[in-house]
Order: sequence, then structure tokens, then C-alpha cells
Amino acid sequence: MPSLPQPQRLLLAELAGIANRYSIGEGRGLPPEVAIAAVRAITDDPVLLGIQAGVAMADPYGVSQPTVELLQAAGADMTIARQHATEVRERLERIGIASSSAGGVAEGRPGEHGDGRPDGERG
Repeated sequence: MPSLPQPQRLLLAELAGIANRYSIGEGRGLPPEVAIAAVRAITDDPVLLGIQAGVAMADPYGVSQPTVELLQAAGADMTIARQHATEVRERLERIGIASSSAGGVAEGRPGEHGDGRPDGERG
């Protein structure tokens, strides 16, 4: 993706917080219509929604699938999402963060960090 102007980058940051809150955070049990409305209150631009869905798709730990689904339901351009996910994964690999395996989890089982430590356990 080309560099975005500052206002769009700010929208993406706000979108990330709202989408995560309603998909994997404290608002995850609310009706889908509430979550979709909250996302669309930030933006209904299919390209920006797609970019953020791509970020979620590239999650190396595989926990962001509900975020992808929410953004898709809100109108994300999923072609953009897939393209952006590929770019994000490539960047993550360049800096040494493992990419998702077929099961959606990086180098471990669900509930573990990429280094095999259970969630919440520090090394």
C-alpha cells in the first residue's frame, strides 16, 4: 500500500481500536449490528476497512479472525485486505516475526506465544 495521508492514518488507528474492541475485546458479546455501526461510525470507506482487515488477517498468532469478519461485514474490500495482508506478512517476516501456519498460530498451539510460553507467562 502506498503511504496514506495523516488523516487516513489516524482513521486507521481509531478503526483498529474500535474493531478490536467489538470483535475480540470487551464488546465482543454485543449484537453484530452494534459492532458494525461502531465501525462504520469511524469510516465506511471500503479501502480503509480493507487495509485494516488485511492487518488483522496477517496476525501471526491467529487471534484476529473475528476482527476480519467484523470488518468484512462492515464493508471492507477483501481484495485490498488480501493484498495488504500479504504485504504485512512480508514485513513481519523481514523483522523476524513468524508468519501464520495453516492453523493460524505462529510456532505453537493456540493459547501460546510464538516462543511456546503459555499466555500470561513471562520469560
